[in-house]
Amino acid sequence: MKRGEQLKHNQKVINQVSRLLIKKYRTPSYRTVCHYLNKNSLRSSIGNKWTERSLYRMLQRSGYRGLWGLNKIID
Repeated sequence: MKRGEQLKHNQKVINQVSRLLIKKYRTPSYRTVCHYLNKNSLRSSIGNKWTERSLYRMLQRSGYRGLWGLNKIID
């Protein structure tokens, strides 16, 4: 996957995570979000299952401070 495609894919994942955060009152755990992404067949940009570390690192590379930072931007 080329860099432009990776960025689009990561943005799609961030949109899915933000929808999950809007439904919840509190910020869910990384394990819960990874389970949600894997259950909905959203893989990482290289095709692997999501882990807590890979999700955190992807959000960090995209400019967010993890799930908590993403939640604060949505508010």
